[in-house]
Amino acid sequence: MRRMEAAKKRADTRVRSALIAAYREGLGLAAITVTRGPAGVRISAAGQGGGVVSTEPAVEARWWCRRSADAERLAAAATRRLQRHESRDGSGTAASERVSSPLAGDPSDTLVVAGEAIAGAAKRLNIALLSDEEVHADVMAVIARVDAEIEKLQRSGELKSLNKSYRTYRIETSARGEKTLRYDEWMGKYRENLVRQLAAALRYA
Repeated sequence: MRRMEAAKKRADTRVRSALIAAYREGLGLAAITVTRGPAGVRISAAGQGGGVVSTEPAVEARWWCRRSADAERLAAAATRRLQRHESRDGSGTAASERVSSPLAGDPSDTLVVAGEAIAGAAKRLNIALLSDEEVHADVMAVIARVDAEIEKLQRSGELKSLNKSYRTYRIETSARGEKTLRYDEWMGKYRENLVRQLAAALRYA
């Protein structure tokens, strides 16, 4: 029983992660990350769209903004502020060396300064930032709309057309000699696409 519950929890987590990624892609969000690794603490901008962030080095904090150009400007401005802080810590070590060193001062203090540098740069440049929690809340609202629409189709009998689309997909995919998705997997992709489309509509609203 515990194994089944654990497996269901992992599956639910994968589904939720896929829906969140679809939302970020549709909305075109770009990430601002604070990472810590062998090279020390760094502030960087991830590409717009998928919002996939490498786990090497470890991501310590992350925010999102609407445009890649804004993310890059913000990361550059915050990095300069972090470097100035490191150069003023009285160690006499050059800023570029301090930022790249994993032993540069107290790591937790550097992380706090990095977060403050991002917040300050965002305010100065007038760039709106979203936290992971805010993005998650927005995604949940969009998912609720998608699920309500699917439930509406079920009640009205219009889900039959969706089932017909799945049968057509299976026939065409099998004819090409490709592996077909199970119905629940295919419906999962359908939900992702709806979330992505709704997010894209919000992007250009």
